[in-house]
Amino acid sequence: MISWSTSDVAGLEFGDTHVAAVRLQGRPGGALELSHAGWIECLPGARPREVAAAIRELWRTARIPTRMVCSALRSAALVMRYFKVPAMSDAELGAALALQAEEALQLGRDQFMLDWHVGRSAEAAPGDAPFREGLLTAAPASDVKRQLEILHAAGLDPVIVDVRALAVANLYNALEAETNGAPVCLVHLTPHSADVVVRRDRDVAYPHTVYCRTTTWEESVPFLGENIRDVLLYSQYKLDWPSAEKVVLTGQLPAAAPLDAELPRLLDLPVETWRPVARLPRVARRVQDLLDQDASMEGRLVSGLGLALRRG
Repeated sequence: MISWSTSDVAGLEFGDTHVAAVRLQGRPGGALELSHAGWIECLPGARPREVAAAIRELWRTARIPTRMVCSALRSAALVMRYFKVPAMSDAELGAALALQAEEALQLGRDQFMLDWHVGRSAEAAPGDAPFREGLLTAAPASDVKRQLEILHAAGLDPVIVDVRALAVANLYNALEAETNGAPVCLVHLTPHSADVVVRRDRDVAYPHTVYCRTTTWEESVPFLGENIRDVLLYSQYKLDWPSAEKVVLTGQLPAAAPLDAELPRLLDLPVETWRPVARLPRVARRVQDLLDQDASMEGRLVSGLGLALRRG
């Protein structure tokens, strides 16, 4: 059974090649401190008991004091869809979105789980019919159940199962308050996937996950640029959103790929890198020592930071 608490929740990310954990701790005055962090290699093909054993070892070495976690769902079948429908009751909206999920997943209603977020900023223009807009997420129930079983076998208490792309967007909202009014395109990279999130504002986003067709992104910069451009065009012409003013890269950025040089030319937009760990007010000395030993670790923690924000 899944319990609910926001007193002390760690973020747990199932990455392409590893599992990473992050714990944030509130400090006097509201400042957040990165108090605990770590990662351990764990390939997607590992058996559930092997993944659970890796998580237990990670908890031991990182000395994370809480057993409550918010994790991002690992599922290639995860569906994320923006919706805009006529104004209706919550019950009617749930039924309409369940039909969309059935069609997208080609599964019966008892074979998938879904959730949705309705944007608070949705307002109809004068003379237009009122509407509701937001984001639908759905995934096979078997994928969700498998992940929960792994977490329980690792001795953890999963309080929330989240979506990686949205965790990164929430992290940007939290750390970049002064730029939250400007539409941006966040691109969170892992070795074999990219979460592309167009933020219209703090409350409405359009996410899309792209999977690399070759070994790494170093070999696929044009492919990445093409997919980012497609997501931007969809948000601009299909959703009628303002054009993004810039592209923000974060996550596990490939050292060899000239992303900063290539993407501005491919997208005709300014591109900048974002290091959220550097934006945190405080980082515990033990965590900083780990980061100093392995510079690539910082990129592995990005989505975990967004998941860990669920605390409090």
